[in-house]
Amino acid sequence: MIEASGAQGADPGPIAWSKRAPTVAYAIGLTLVGLIATVIWLTTIFMVSTQDQLAAEINVAGRQRMLTQKTAFLTASLPAATPAERSDLIAEISACTDLLERAHRIMLSRNAEALQATAAEGADCLPGAVEPMPQGEMSPALGAAYFDGPQPVDPLLTRYIGLLRTLIALPPGAAERIDATQAAIFDIAHTDLPRRLDRVAQIIQREGEAHLEQLVLTKTLMWVATLILLVLEVIFIFRPMVRHIERTVRSIQHMAFSLAERSRAEEELRLANDAKTRFLAQMSHELRTPLNAIIGYAQLLDSADSLGITPAKRKEYAGDIKASGEHLLELVTDLLDLSRIETDTISVNRDIVDIGRVVGGVAAMMRTKSHDRHQHITVARPDFPVSARIDERLLRQALINLVDNAVKYGRDGGHVHIAFAQPDQDDVEIVVEDDGIGFDMRDLSMLMEPFARAQSDPTVAPDGFGLGLPLARRLIELQDGALTLWSAPGKGTRALVRVPSVERPYRPYPAGD
Repeated sequence: MIEASGAQGADPGPIAWSKRAPTVAYAIGLTLVGLIATVIWLTTIFMVSTQDQLAAEINVAGRQRMLTQKTAFLTASLPAATPAERSDLIAEISACTDLLERAHRIMLSRNAEALQATAAEGADCLPGAVEPMPQGEMSPALGAAYFDGPQPVDPLLTRYIGLLRTLIALPPGAAERIDATQAAIFDIAHTDLPRRLDRVAQIIQREGEAHLEQLVLTKTLMWVATLILLVLEVIFIFRPMVRHIERTVRSIQHMAFSLAERSRAEEELRLANDAKTRFLAQMSHELRTPLNAIIGYAQLLDSADSLGITPAKRKEYAGDIKASGEHLLELVTDLLDLSRIETDTISVNRDIVDIGRVVGGVAAMMRTKSHDRHQHITVARPDFPVSARIDERLLRQALINLVDNAVKYGRDGGHVHIAFAQPDQDDVEIVVEDDGIGFDMRDLSMLMEPFARAQSDPTVAPDGFGLGLPLARRLIELQDGALTLWSAPGKGTRALVRVPSVERPYRPYPAGD
């Protein structure tokens, strides 16, 4: 796992490229998007400003036409006016003339601020300063309409303004000149000048619309370019970056998984080593006890003559040596059985077995040991035979271990009860129950480990090797069965063994509690 992780991380080529190239390309792409967005923003501002200027130009052109009509109307009102009214009319004509001349000069200069200021004024003719302005650039069509065309606006409007200035300056007594001037003003204001001013407004409107269409097209192209750039960034920049991030995340996950696997393997190795150490320590203790007894009694027998040991004592010591040897043989046998189960080298020969015969044989075998403690072993049999498809030798060994534990941890003069039955078509159940010292169910998982023993009653010394329950459970599980235990301190223990009946197909039980 660790070597695989190193091999995966040893390919710096694509990862190193994706660290540099997408980053630079991403920065360039963002810069281009920012530039295009700035251009679009400036174009929008310019469009708004152009729209305001064109609206102001059309407004001023319309104002010129309105002032032309108004001054002609005021001029026509002079002959019938009283001297006082004539003075007011002349003053109003003078103010309108000043404003007309100002509008004309602004149109010639095309000054945006002056255009908007003039367009924002009210409809009344208010006096205003007539300051000179430089002539602005005009399109060929607008220049022709103002200066170079067959019917230019500038000469006629300039002549019209001059006639108004002349009329204003004439004294009331110059009737003939006043009449001639009024006739010329009326003729210009009602014939050629309105048409020419209308044509100028139309030209300005057409140019403004064309200009706005061009700006809208430019803005649309900018938006399209931005979208294309974003799409290209997604395809050629974001996707490689996402792939790089995914590779990095996978690499980190793989490294984390490898580290976790390594930590787990080290922890399992440590636990296995600790278990091996504990096993060796406990096994050496269990082996040393009977060996010390054998060696000690053998030394006594060897020195029997010098020590004056009687024949009765020699026989007693020989019996102790035999008991210690049998004890040692039992321990070695259990260890060999447990090791064969753990290494999966034990053979299981299933056959149809009479459960009543097996249980009866185990009870008879264990009654000798139970008599020493005045215990009673009883067997409850059903009214019909019960058979199971099992390995008889392995089941007998498991039951011997369970009954031996019941006798060993039972009370003197107590009772051990064995019962078996077939509650359903699939299972055969065997129950071994005692009224001994019992144990705390919280210690159950510990008791299923080799050499583990619980001591619920401090007045009772633990006996045995602590191999009976682990060996019994493994022997039962080898036959697709299960072992379940219930117990409580001072209330005895109940062991339930389930093994497959003759009718049940292969269906292994989970590991028992």
